[in-house]
Amino acid sequence: MHQRMEIWGQQWDILISKLDQKGADTHLTLDPPASEAELTEAESRLGVRLPNELRTLLGQGSAKALVYWNLPDGIIIPFEVSGDVGWDIQSLDFPDFADDNMIQQQRYMTFHLAGNGDELLLDLEDGSGQPAVVHWAHEMGEFLRLAPSLGEFIDRITELGCVGAEEWQYPPFCDEEGLNPVGTNAMKWKHWLHQYTSLTLDKVRTELLSLISYTTMNGIDADVVASFASFDPDDVLQAWLARIQAEPERNVRQSLMRYVGQSMGPYAAEWVRTLWSDPATDGSIPQVQAYLAALCLPEEEGLQLVWNHLDSESKGTKLSGYLANSMLSPFHSRHVIAWMETRVSFPYGGWETLFAQSCPVTEDVIRWLNGKDVQRQVVISALSKLPDETELLASELDRRSMLELLKQALDQAVLKKEKQLVQEAISRFERG
Repeated sequence: MHQRMEIWGQQWDILISKLDQKGADTHLTLDPPASEAELTEAESRLGVRLPNELRTLLGQGSAKALVYWNLPDGIIIPFEVSGDVGWDIQSLDFPDFADDNMIQQQRYMTFHLAGNGDELLLDLEDGSGQPAVVHWAHEMGEFLRLAPSLGEFIDRITELGCVGAEEWQYPPFCDEEGLNPVGTNAMKWKHWLHQYTSLTLDKVRTELLSLISYTTMNGIDADVVASFASFDPDDVLQAWLARIQAEPERNVRQSLMRYVGQSMGPYAAEWVRTLWSDPATDGSIPQVQAYLAALCLPEEEGLQLVWNHLDSESKGTKLSGYLANSMLSPFHSRHVIAWMETRVSFPYGGWETLFAQSCPVTEDVIRWLNGKDVQRQVVISALSKLPDETELLASELDRRSMLELLKQALDQAVLKKEKQLVQEAISRFERG
């Protein structure tokens, strides 16, 4: 067991090191083996002798181990997975199945608790020294067999990159025998993980299809955009469209469309116009069309397309601030504030975020503070949501005017939350 533990530890260290270099949130714990006294104490606390394999793992391998990783947001991953596996001698326990009787509960021993409350269990039913490993989904109360023994489970899950431990993460990689690290999905996942941890921009910048794969795995920055700029724009667009059309998952297609806008900008303008004239062409949703309009079309043209859509959607009803924000915030345009004035209404959720994201200046804030009640509420709430780099006050006179209006608003405020928002805004401008 000591040698197996060394091998697992080396594999985990390599995995975590590679993922850490990619910006993932990672953690690796590998404590020394437990002493005989610690093993005896655990058995006394549980009232049973530990299964031989678990006892050996703790006493010759590690008393506590944890492998955890979570990939950065914004990447396209073939399966909804993260990494979470381990054990801890101090946390060994019998699960609480709520409605089941005590005999049923003591059939299983918990050795790892997932962040969502699911559990990895040892099935003690046959009394062998090598109990099978099962997963228990706490919300559905369902069991899933993962491996015939603890050592086999650690081998298999390590080969799969230590995915887990919520219920939705295991089924894609399971068959009737449990986790299958050489199954179709497992091979697809391992190939993706290898590419993700090994591809670099330098390796792919001269090969368009590889550059697209790299982008879906790592997102876009200035260096990636510059790499795309070295190719003919028509070739880039056609390559992206082929990738979109080959993708069966609708949500992934939407993400790929966003990458088109981020990587091509105005060069994708005609394609974006096509999406607006016939959204069924690539199955785009309005929020993605709006995002692409902000990135690829002249501002006036893009805004008008989105405004026409929103006015059409809200015909005869109040326009939702959340809908407006989802489609207009990517523009970061002050023109949006003027458009909002006749459309904002209670409840104002979403409108305050849109105001903050639309590059307001002092004139806008003062005008809204002097405006209708809903406008005043929106701008007061928006002041706490302004990006840190926003500079509103052009002069000391602006600061004084703003403070005077905010103090008037504080006198008129009735609700505790409203007073708190006004006071926060006052503090911000008093510091300024």
